[in-house]
Amino acid sequence: CDDHFEHETLIQERSDSATTFTRRQTIATLTKSSLATLIASSSSTINIANANAYDNSDIGTPDHPVLIIGGGGRTGMSIAETLASQTGPASGSMSTVITTRTGKNPFQIIKLPPTTLSNLTPYTEAVDVRDIQSIQAAVEATKPSVIIYAASASKQGGNSFDVDDGGVSNVAQVCRNVGASMVLISALAVDRPSSKSFKITNTIGGFMDKIMDAKLHGEDRVKELLPASHVIVRSGVLLSGKSKSGANDIELNQGDTIGGGLSRDELAGVVVGAVRAMKRGNGKVDGVTVEVYRKSTATKLQPEFIVPSGNELYAATYEGLFDNVKKN
Repeated sequence: CDDHFEHETLIQERSDSATTFTRRQTIATLTKSSLATLIASSSSTINIANANAYDNSDIGTPDHPVLIIGGGGRTGMSIAETLASQTGPASGSMSTVITTRTGKNPFQIIKLPPTTLSNLTPYTEAVDVRDIQSIQAAVEATKPSVIIYAASASKQGGNSFDVDDGGVSNVAQVCRNVGASMVLISALAVDRPSSKSFKITNTIGGFMDKIMDAKLHGEDRVKELLPASHVIVRSGVLLSGKSKSGANDIELNQGDTIGGGLSRDELAGVVVGAVRAMKRGNGKVDGVTVEVYRKSTATKLQPEFIVPSGNELYAATYEGLFDNVKKN
């Protein structure tokens, strides 16, 4: 469950040269014994607390970092690297905590700039989205201001209803319990069951059977539990290669009528842009859903739809893409 679902294409990517690194722990390593008291005191039913417990200025600080669920997959890792980076047009320069289903550090043999590594902290206990208490324990230990959900169905991590529905609901419940905001990575066409994209993707079978149904229900739970504390990013098909012009190549839309594709680093830029827009604190992204793809790939999802839709959003920066979004 440690990667965002790529619903039409498999991506071949060249990884950086492997090299072992060590880094300073910014959050104390937690052991199972140290979590025993916390877990014992938690129940499977999460109490509801007021949303937005943290000030916008707290977002991405060492005391209230951004936590990534599904940080071991390629999408989660790309988001983590971009969020922690201190250089580049998409950089977030924020304290970032990475969680995985196994508790292993996904960047252990990946070479990253020291300035990026200084903002990255692996959470060393397993976080399984099917187990709400493991989520609660991680959140209580790290006190995140925002949680990014980058997990999706996998053979090892659970089927679509385990991860893209139930897992999303579990994380949303914990977010509401502690007053954190949530960014959910979903998929284009999830709200268009008559579209070809929806039908093909929803009938893949196996552990991904009915994944679009699961994703839509997961979105609905986020909207229900966190009505003013979420951003849903419906990603287009993930393409190989890297962004050439950053946000200038990207188009956001609203209404789920237009589809297309984008690279993984472009998706990461949009997600980090959403978090940066949250930190800005003007309320514009408090409860929004957007579709994202490259402008050059824009295609209507159903024959009766029109390109352009009239809801397109453009900007020179990823953060700026959210300047004029409409709330759900």
